[in-house]
Amino acid sequence: MSKQTRKRELDRLRARREAERQRARRRRALLTYGALGLVVVVAAVAGGLWLTGDDDTPAAATATTVAGATTTTPASEFDDARAGAPTAPAQVACGGELPPKVERPTFSKPPTAKVDPAKTYVATFQTSCGDFTVRLDPENAPITTANFVFLAGKKFYDSTWFHRIVPGGAAGIAVIQGGDPEGSGRGGPGYAIEDELPSSPEAYKKYSVAMANSGPDSGGSQFFINFDDNSQGLQANYSVFGEVTDGRDVVDKIAKVQVGGQSGDTPQQSVWIEKLTVKES
Repeated sequence: MSKQTRKRELDRLRARREAERQRARRRRALLTYGALGLVVVVAAVAGGLWLTGDDDTPAAATATTVAGATTTTPASEFDDARAGAPTAPAQVACGGELPPKVERPTFSKPPTAKVDPAKTYVATFQTSCGDFTVRLDPENAPITTANFVFLAGKKFYDSTWFHRIVPGGAAGIAVIQGGDPEGSGRGGPGYAIEDELPSSPEAYKKYSVAMANSGPDSGGSQFFINFDDNSQGLQANYSVFGEVTDGRDVVDKIAKVQVGGQSGDTPQQSVWIEKLTVKES
């Protein structure tokens, strides 16, 4: 074989080998990019599922946590106090108006704040039927009083309504109940406090204020005002932590709001706690 012929054969062999190497590189590239594309698709699908399926916050509702308290803005058609208590009647008693919506916190455990039994604590209720004041009892009910003062300081009671009025008479007791942020009788602050029970039902005298509950050590934020002497109708199962001292006529006015419903204790007009503040002296 001549040198020229040999050179041509070597050139063809090199070209063939180079072509094979190029084909091999293309195959490897296709495999690599295909695998990457599959990873991207899987990641995108998984990411989409996480974004939509791992978030159980209801639509049109937001939740934020600040200093151990969770503030929830409920989804509602209302832009006033009924945003949090949609079952409240639209008509306000005593010619009042619906107060504004309040975004209040909920808590996972009771407050650690305490009250001084040597000091005076007076709660002022500004309601749609007028104002009244309650002198709290830090000496005999320090836990319940401290809890009430704490919640009032967080504006927890603002824009809540008296969701239950038991008219007395044949009903056996005469109470006005409030403090439920939902206005349904089932709401609370997210925790329960210990009972501080009186020694006898005589504590449920007219205009006394007690913590409502659903059993032992289950009180939270709901309370009731005795607008008549209930010492014969109640057992000593509720912590008494205050007494209405001024504005008793306002309490009597609220007690006269017409009631109805299945149990005969649902107000047909809403009486709102527009603002509740506690003064310490």
